[in-house]
Amino acid sequence: MRIILDTDKKQIIVPWNYQQKLDAINEIIMEVSNDPEKKKTFTGYINEIWNDCIENSDKCVVKGDKPFRKREDEKANGKKSY
Repeated sequence: MRIILDTDKKQIIVPWNYQQKLDAINEIIMEVSNDPEKKKTFTGYINEIWNDCIENSDKCVVKGDKPFRKREDEKANGKKSY
């Protein structure tokens, strides 16, 4: 699941079906442990993942790819942009 930290807008962007995915995670937790206290909350899950990634930043923090611009690629290949 992808969760985006947008520092420009000061937002954490979750997928449209984040709550459904969280419910599925909690269902598995209950099947395995049967302990309601281990269930993840909406913000608690994000906080848990964030803290884990910061603690292991040498493995978890990665640089994204440079954006791809379709028009420049079409010009390089001699194709006409519409």
